Amino acid sequence: MSEAVETVARSHGATPAQIRLAWTLHQGPHVLAIPGTGNPDHLVENVAAGALRLTAEDLALLAPPAAT
Repeated sequence: MSEAVETVARSHGATPAQIRLAWTLHQGPHVLAIPGTGNPDHLVENVAAGALRLTAEDLALLAPPAAT
């Protein structure tokens, strides 16, 4: 697991999975996240990820490394 994801998750009181979903949703309206789960608790967490607002600092920390 990425240390950056863990750091951002802790700062938001969220799970790493929620941060990954929030980051995916932040990519723009042309991106659709389709998480699947059979666990009702995970479903609640997935929906809650949509309410997370990542800061510019969070996004910079989560940004993939630049290609060389």
